[in-house]
Amino acid sequence: MMKSVKMSVFAAAALMMTGCASESQRQAENVSVGKVQGVESQLEAVSTPEQAMTRLMEGNARYVADSCLFPHHNHKRVEFTAPHQAPFAAVVGCSDSRVPVELIFDQGVGDIFVIRTAGNSVNGDLVMGSVDYAVEHLGVKALIVLGHESCGGVTGAISEEEKDDDSKVDELLGVIRSDVKPYVGKLDSLDLAVKMNANAQVERIMNSKHVKALVAEGKLVVKAGYYNVHTGKVDF
Repeated sequence: MMKSVKMSVFAAAALMMTGCASESQRQAENVSVGKVQGVESQLEAVSTPEQAMTRLMEGNARYVADSCLFPHHNHKRVEFTAPHQAPFAAVVGCSDSRVPVELIFDQGVGDIFVIRTAGNSVNGDLVMGSVDYAVEHLGVKALIVLGHESCGGVTGAISEEEKDDDSKVDELLGVIRSDVKPYVGKLDSLDLAVKMNANAQVERIMNSKHVKALVAEGKLVVKAGYYNVHTGKVDF
């Protein structure tokens, strides 16, 4: 009889502990969801270039601090953006696998129109067509050309190593090389070459009359950025 009573007490205690744990877990999940929903409600209101830049910088600060909120990473957002897209920013980034654009700015589905090429170059009609699409048809408020530390494309462009004439890679490097001529043969100046390359793309983008007009009207900002692959920080 006593054994049966003890077992019942232990079973009840176990159930109570399980219930407490479940309740604590539910509360933690609710707090987490509440935080994300609170952030997402703020993220919807981007109507100026200043707001767009603030959102990018705040997102990157969270990424650097390892405190990402991962907004718009849910199926509700997938369903919401399925009929249309309205990204607040466009980023011309490098194809480098260490530069995942949405993640480093702590953004989600439908937030950033990403254009990625090796060396983040827009020197070509196809890539510039994508840039124009983001500006003219999607109405982005910020357009960022994002270079990064240890960029392989720029490294290859300023290197004096012999290239394979049959490879399309050499054509790619030749395009980048044309924008960083002062640093060809100067691998110790790679960071400067990366930044010069990003600025060259910004200048190329700003040659567009439509882009120039939007910038003059205060409806668009175009900036070069530099991503540190060691710290995760973006400097504009």
